[in-house]
Amino acid sequence: MGVITMSEKEQKHYQLALEVIHGRLTIVEFSILIQKSYSQSKRIIKKVKEKNMFGVKHGNCGKTPWNKTPQEIEDDVLDLLKNDYSKFNLTHFKEMLEIHEGLIVGKNIIHRIARRNGLVKRPKRRSKKVHALRPRMPKEGMLVQMDGSEHKWISNFVSDLVAGIDDATGEVVGAEFFIGETSLHCMKVMKDIATKKGVPVAYYLDGAGFFGKHDRETETQIGRALKELNSNAIIAGSAQAKGRIERLWNTFQDRLIAELDFYKIKTIPSANKFLKEDFLPRYNEKFSIPPRELESMYENVNDKNLDLVFCKKVKRKIGGGHQFSFEGQSYIIDSERDYRYRSININKHIDGSTSYDIMGKIVKVKKYSPEKRKTEISLAA
Repeated sequence: MGVITMSEKEQKHYQLALEVIHGRLTIVEFSILIQKSYSQSKRIIKKVKEKNMFGVKHGNCGKTPWNKTPQEIEDDVLDLLKNDYSKFNLTHFKEMLEIHEGLIVGKNIIHRIARRNGLVKRPKRRSKKVHALRPRMPKEGMLVQMDGSEHKWISNFVSDLVAGIDDATGEVVGAEFFIGETSLHCMKVMKDIATKKGVPVAYYLDGAGFFGKHDRETETQIGRALKELNSNAIIAGSAQAKGRIERLWNTFQDRLIAELDFYKIKTIPSANKFLKEDFLPRYNEKFSIPPRELESMYENVNDKNLDLVFCKKVKRKIGGGHQFSFEGQSYIIDSERDYRYRSININKHIDGSTSYDIMGKIVKVKKYSPEKRKTEISLAA
């Protein structure tokens, strides 16, 4: 016969049951002492008579609970959590297990394994000051909050992530990594949003971030571009005013960095490809919500030449000989048409190229080097 292991409580119940069997206690007294109902106490006494000590053991004693996680799965989960997914929070880890490992494990089981092994991340400290949330806009396209975040996003080097989030839905409608947060980088994301979704009624921009000292042309260039597309730039006065995109950075710093590290992505081009084609679709599906009203306020701008809108524009006056100067160089209009005394736009594009237009019509120019006048000097004999 095998060894029977009994807890102190079970030993006490067994001894009291023997007292009842030998007539020294009544079932009522027994039920009071073990804090069970009269019916339960009768069943225990009957089981002790039939099974001796086993009568006070639970009916499932020796059986595997139906909801017990197989040890092999627990070992796999622990190994993955310690190694491949060590930078993931537990909710994100559960999602990645389903996507990449084909493991569907309950949230409570993952938390139990993590707690048991000291792998629960400490939550980020939040400000004690609570700010009331501004109600969302009722329709998508009414307002896009846009900002940039300088951080060690990729392979532990500092880069800038510029993103826009729709105020009504929480959908990230545009995002891209850059080195530096300049007007052209901001306009690159705006151009992508215009191409994919359309132009919103207004952009909510960070006055300190977008219109800071690092790029003094940003305000005039972005303001000019949005005006051309009949959109507005609203300047946020504080971080709390643009709370949705501030919370986006917290989520991205938790989730996006972990995934970039997991997939061993170390360059900006590969990070942008992953961000746009993989991460953002999954992120938007999980975190965005339907707007209160279904009508979209994004304006279609397919009829606009967005390359001439989202660029740095500098105006110059054309002289009587079709010449103009820019950055210390003289140019001449390469056209038979008369453009004298008009204004020409010098456009610095996102891809680094330069174009020239007069009232939206692209023109060709060429460098012009006027011959210097020759001065004859006569030397008296």
